[in-house]
Amino acid sequence: MWKSTFSILTLVLGMAAFGQPAAPKQQKEPVDFRPYEVKIGVNAIRSIRTFAGSDDLTTHEFQTALAIHKYNLVVDFGVEEHKRGESFAYQNKGSYYRVGFDRNFSKDRSSGNVLSLGLRYARASFDDQLLYTADQGFGQQDYLLENNSLSARWMEVTFNLRGKIVSNLYMGFTMRWQFLHQINGEGELKTFDIPGFGKTNRQNSTAFDYYFMWRIPFRE
Repeated sequence: MWKSTFSILTLVLGMAAFGQPAAPKQQKEPVDFRPYEVKIGVNAIRSIRTFAGSDDLTTHEFQTALAIHKYNLVVDFGVEEHKRGESFAYQNKGSYYRVGFDRNFSKDRSSGNVLSLGLRYARASFDDQLLYTADQGFGQQDYLLENNSLSARWMEVTFNLRGKIVSNLYMGFTMRWQFLHQINGEGELKTFDIPGFGKTNRQNSTAFDYYFMWRIPFRE
């Protein structure tokens, strides 16, 4: 009896399960590689250091970020002039750019907010010179060492956060890990600074930048 009852119960449960409608499949997000916005902005930290600091540093940087699906294509361009020294005078002047992409992990990309990881290739073109005074046995004399048409390159990994403040104005920061820097064109004078990278006595470097961005949406 128990065996017959168990067989009937199993048959009924099987028929009930067979009759249940299949669970609806989750709709995948459609892939659309049309650009939907561009942000244009300025690196606030660099500009503040220029206007509020001493005459030893002049630097400005601008950024453009084009949003396509889950990615942002990013281009930075900056100029920088450094002056260092008390018993000597070292000057470094040039420009740099970075190009790369970010993977945006924000679930509300239509709002323009960004939470992303990125990769950059960076390159700088610059000149530097060192003026110092020394006594080589004939009294004190001034000596000038200089490098013209220097170039440098490096890579960066970035963490980026952008949030809406009001209307189409956004603010946020970028944290950078800079590595694999290489300088071309050095002579007797060893370069002390690379525009956009910093001091050359560090093989790897970190940086923190803060941006004001203006968003231009292409479509809803």
